[in-house]
Amino acid sequence: MTFDGILFWLIAVPVLLLILVPLVLVHEFGHFLMARLAGIRVLEFGLGFPPRARILGHDHETEYTLNYLPIGGFVRLEGEESNSDDPRAFTNASLPRQLVVLVAGVAMNLAVAMLLFFVVAWAFNPVVQPVIGDAPVAGSPAATVGLKAGETLISIDGRTHSLLQFSSDPSEAWREDLSAHAGETVTLVVADANGVQRSVPVTLHVPTASENWSLGVRWGSYSVANTVGDPVTAAGLAINGTGRAMSLIVVALGDIAGNFATNPTQAPAGVQGPVGIASDIGHVVMQPNALMLLLLMAAIISANLALVNVLPFPPLDGGKMVVMVVKRVFGARGVSAVEAAAYVAGFAFLLAFIAWISYFDIIRGGAP
Repeated sequence: MTFDGILFWLIAVPVLLLILVPLVLVHEFGHFLMARLAGIRVLEFGLGFPPRARILGHDHETEYTLNYLPIGGFVRLEGEESNSDDPRAFTNASLPRQLVVLVAGVAMNLAVAMLLFFVVAWAFNPVVQPVIGDAPVAGSPAATVGLKAGETLISIDGRTHSLLQFSSDPSEAWREDLSAHAGETVTLVVADANGVQRSVPVTLHVPTASENWSLGVRWGSYSVANTVGDPVTAAGLAINGTGRAMSLIVVALGDIAGNFATNPTQAPAGVQGPVGIASDIGHVVMQPNALMLLLLMAAIISANLALVNVLPFPPLDGGKMVVMVVKRVFGARGVSAVEAAAYVAGFAFLLAFIAWISYFDIIRGGAP
């Protein structure tokens, strides 16, 4: 690895941890706070994962610890992992209280995702600006009005599209806007490489089977323009951004499951593990609008944590909720050996899955 490559990772990994660790701690704080409110005994709130480095302090029932592995944190509840006669033990609590404690972490991550999306929308209001990648199609509306490769699309009849309206293709919202006005005359504002803008009236083509385009250009890269938003608009964009993030995660999970079942030796398209995310962060840090993009990535990661944790798979919160419901249906109490084994097996599977995704991240590369 080159010196530039080493420096890249020395920056990317700590920045990833600065994003991920607080999001995990927020998740665990949700469990901690709700357990306290529900009257369930909290034995330990740990920063990082064991082995333990030191005890930071304690109150009447909870130890606060610092641990050597800086990859998040945890909350240890009385009776969560083993049987207990304590009336305040998690396993002895009513089912509604157990479920509320388990869902609290997911709710905290969802709330943080919406808050971060709101901050990005309000403070930056990022706008996607597609760039014409190649010369327009001959005879197309774009060619007719003289659009050129390298020009940036600023607006369509005054409309712009926020980065928070993202999808797997950032220019998709612009293409949909053009398609929705096929056959109509619209006014495009475009800018050349020097930033000089001009207004261009153009009558859009109605797509056909052989000419499936409305403007006749291929979009290349995009840039992000920072403008000032208002809180009402920002709130709407935050809700929209959170919803889009969650829907993309659902699609990605389905793709991963299909890929893993049919062709596990092939990298799942559009899916990244910790190494890939760190690589993206390393590239973002070097951009002039790094703060905005890092906040946006943190919002997406928080939405990921919320959705993934609610999946009905041990030892995730959703899996624990399913176990709690099944136990109450069958009148089971305490922590059985089968339940403990299921959590261990599930944790081992998650580690193997992360290693599987990370392998493809490494194969794809991404660092200098």
